[in-house]
Amino acid sequence: MKRLPTEIGDEGNLRKKVWKIINITQANQLFVHSKNLTIKFLDEKNKLQKKILPEILSLCVLNAIVPNSAMLLIGGHGGGKTTLVKLLGRMFTSSTLDQIDGSIIRGHPQLTEEKLVGTLKLGKLMHEGEEEVIWRQFITSFWKIIDEVNRLTPYAQDILLSLLAEGNVKYYDSTTTISKFCLFATINPQDVGTFELSAPFLDRFGLSVPISMPASKDLQLILTGKDEKYTGFDELVQVPKILTIDELMEIWYHVNKIPFDSSVNNYIHAIVREYTLCERIDKGNTEDLTPSTGLCSGCHFNTNQNVCNKIESILSVRVAKDLLRYSKALAWLLNLDKIDINIVNTLAPYVIAHRVVYAKRDLDNSPFWGNKYEFSNYLLELIQKRYKKREPCYEIAEKFRNGIPNNGDLSELKNYENNDLIVKYDLVPYVNAIKNKEYSDLAKKIKEISKKGDLEELSTVRNQLLENLDFPNRADLINWCNQELYKQTVTDFVFKYRDNKEIWAEIASEFPNLDHSIKEAFNRRQTKQIRTEDILIEINVTGTEDESVVNIQISGGSEALKLIKIMENKDYIQKEI
Repeated sequence: MKRLPTEIGDEGNLRKKVWKIINITQANQLFVHSKNLTIKFLDEKNKLQKKILPEILSLCVLNAIVPNSAMLLIGGHGGGKTTLVKLLGRMFTSSTLDQIDGSIIRGHPQLTEEKLVGTLKLGKLMHEGEEEVIWRQFITSFWKIIDEVNRLTPYAQDILLSLLAEGNVKYYDSTTTISKFCLFATINPQDVGTFELSAPFLDRFGLSVPISMPASKDLQLILTGKDEKYTGFDELVQVPKILTIDELMEIWYHVNKIPFDSSVNNYIHAIVREYTLCERIDKGNTEDLTPSTGLCSGCHFNTNQNVCNKIESILSVRVAKDLLRYSKALAWLLNLDKIDINIVNTLAPYVIAHRVVYAKRDLDNSPFWGNKYEFSNYLLELIQKRYKKREPCYEIAEKFRNGIPNNGDLSELKNYENNDLIVKYDLVPYVNAIKNKEYSDLAKKIKEISKKGDLEELSTVRNQLLENLDFPNRADLINWCNQELYKQTVTDFVFKYRDNKEIWAEIASEFPNLDHSIKEAFNRRQTKQIRTEDILIEINVTGTEDESVVNIQISGGSEALKLIKIMENKDYIQKEI
């Protein structure tokens, strides 16, 4: 396959631009705050390393490079929260500051649906009787900011909940889809004009950061710097264009590709389950019985080293997904090959703290004094220690999953269940469900044909499992087959949007069943997956200008290999290595 003379969408250059945004923000004193974020990670030699970055700025940048993200900035009045995300919007999207400012929603109790979402075109309504909606700039803009979100009424919160949960906004009989966005919301202290934010609403925000008032040395820098109230911001030098939305879309694509191994998978599960499991009740379906009301009294697990007795509410599945998404973003920013559990632990307090209710007897006492982020960090240290002790149990479960357990493995696993809720309620039941010859034989077969690289046989096994609803651990085995097919065939291509019609025609001529789906995927800026029985295609359209970049990732069975060959034979398509 011919390579184009210049690389399309140089990933390294995109990363440099993100770092440039961080450097410009600090160098030009666009946001001054001395609190740092200490990041621990494993290098290529598996040695633990540390990197220190500005906490608030770095987390805001991470939110920008996570697809369809939403973040809360929590702090007192005048901390520079809204100004920071407005300036970042300028540098990440190349929009003018006026354009960014025009799309800000400023929360107040009288904010109506018409002011938040849209209005009807009165001329058309009066003369033709048609309801044509003019959507507000907040709805149509990519970079969305809600200033003082806790001043929105519960009704206004519900409208935003629809946007965050489904990517859709409805007004009268019109619906608009918001497929790509980056959202920031600020929260100021509670007063007479604020409303409580509901748990489902808070759960839609993947990240939050507390913003304290600047320290003395920060104030010194702020006072000796430029007075933007007087001079404004210089959009050529002080707050320049760095990235475009098209480039940000490509960054999202690269972030999503960051790999992770089973240890990260297990650790993220461990965090969510430690917050959720209880020996006595299902916390997710009980409101009155909590650790604060005596639930844990006399319980075997009511010890200082356990987590369950310190948590009133549970974590949703979204937390697990957000832990992975933001960890991928941080790994990409640091140019790491993969995520490790230290990266997850670095970000976990910011993903969890705003979503959970802690037992006040633990949270409000020394040394935490109500600081949910510090308390979350303390619990995560406990969880990581417990995870390390539990690692042999995960290894045993993996042997059962692969169909190759040793004699005595189950007995060894059961030795842990008296003191570990995850072993008792997750790992032991899982092993009991699959410790039979039928499962073991099929698991060994999948492993064997995966080693041989027999895609046809692997596809056959997967398709048989799709038909057999009663097979134990069926979903995991199907996923195993899909992952093996993916690993053995996955190929990435990139091309300019101007060539999309030719590519669509080439694919449709060989695969007519993909005709409509491919055409629709190229219609607008979006990321779309297209599946057939034997092919998985992910198309990422960063924009619809001729020079916009389009990424295509193809994986699957023999049909996927045929499609890959078609793509490789086109001079205007670049294969990513």
